Amino acid sequence: MLMESQLNPFDGQEAKPYKNDPEILAMTNLIAAYQKNEILEFEKILKTNKRTIMDDPFIRNYVEDLLKNVRTQVLLKLIKPYTRIRIPFISKELNVPEADVEQLLVSLILDNRIQGHTDQVNRLSKGMKKYAAVDKWNSQLKSLYQTISSRVAG
Repeated sequence: MLMESQLNPFDGQEAKPYKNDPEILAMTNLIAAYQKNEILEFEKILKTNKRTIMDDPFIRNYVEDLLKNVRTQVLLKLIKPYTRIRIPFISKELNVPEADVEQLLVSLILDNRIQGHTDQVNRLSKGMKKYAAVDKWNSQLKSLYQTISSRVAG
């Protein structure tokens, strides 16, 4: 999950006999919510099974990273159709403070996962490419046009 893999470790034959165990069930539900990018369900499972999940020292070390990953995936999906979006709106959708949203946006910008910038005064994120696929298609058509034009002219 930390590597953003879609593999479920509890789908294996070895784990089948334990699938109704409360600890395994909590983790299975957590993985399902993570894979579906259902942030509200993910947080709900964490709250209702806090003791079960957080008692495991290995899992406890990585819960924050998992939460950041799921928030990042939901954020990417949320902002995809926009060229500018208000940070308070994102905050409300992700159910996190605006400061956390800004931090996620900045990390995505710095990692080149999105293009754009944040306007802290107006509490906006803007300059994002609305449709990357259309831009790619457009550049390929321009290249094709130039190739055909050069062959026809020459």
